[in-house]
Order: sequence, then C-alpha cells, then structure tokens
Amino acid sequence: MFYSIIYQSKAKAEFTIAQIDMMLLKAKQFNKTHNISGCIIYNGHKFLQIIEGQKADIIKLYAKIKADQRHENVITLIETSTHDTLWDDWSMAFYKFTGDATKDQHNHMLLDLYFNAVSDHQKSSEVYNILRENVSQLLTSNKQRIY
Repeated sequence: MFYSIIYQSKAKAEFTIAQIDMMLLKAKQFNKTHNISGCIIYNGHKFLQIIEGQKADIIKLYAKIKADQRHENVITLIETSTHDTLWDDWSMAFYKFTGDATKDQHNHMLLDLYFNAVSDHQKSSEVYNILRENVSQLLTSNKQRIY
C-alpha cells in the first residue's frame, strides 16, 4: 500500500528559478534514498506537486514541504492511500513553464506521454484525475496550450 498527496502552492517572489532548480536536485536525491516518487509542475510562480511512497515517509515529507518558507498558500488537493504509484521511475520529475515556446511545447509533449503511459486502472483513479485536472488548470491559467 502506498500513500499519495497532491498539493498546490505559490512561490514567493524571491524564490528564483535557480533556487528552484537546486531544490529539485536535493529532492531527487532525498526521494531516491527514501523510495518516494513525484512530480512538480511549475508555471507562473505556482507549484503543483504529487508525492507518493510509504505513508509515514510521505506524511513526514509533506510536513516539511508545508513548513518551507520559500512558498505559501499550500492547498492539499488530495491525500489518500493507493495501491500503487502513478510513475515508479520518477524520484522527482520537474516541468517548468517559463514562456519559452520551444521548451514549453517540449514539456507539454513529455507530460502528455507520461499521462498516457499510466495503466487504464490508474487512469480511473481519483489521484490521476485530480492531478490531470489540476495540471490542465495550472497551464491554462497562464494561457498555456492544453495538451
């Protein structure tokens, strides 16, 4: 049994892209050693993240995330037990949309591939549907093309 949390938050103005990239490197290392998988989508100073793994590890990590002063307005979208994770091979995937049309289009294509790669069973899960819906809303909110 696994545990999944999806949340959204807003980066504080002083939290730069370079600092976000450094945070991501540390998250990948931490998650790999703790068998946690996840994905962060960043667009227009907003984060959307899914973290999945063993319940105790995820609850402890999420407490740290909520206390992190580099972002604010943390809203939990779902917190639930699951039978499996959406993507086992992600220690922490990261997709940032910065307005660079070529890079943003590339990230859209990758996200679309990953969303389509989950099993039919997972596509019917509440976790998958909440993640997909909120990714779409996040990208649409800043006039990004919906994939």
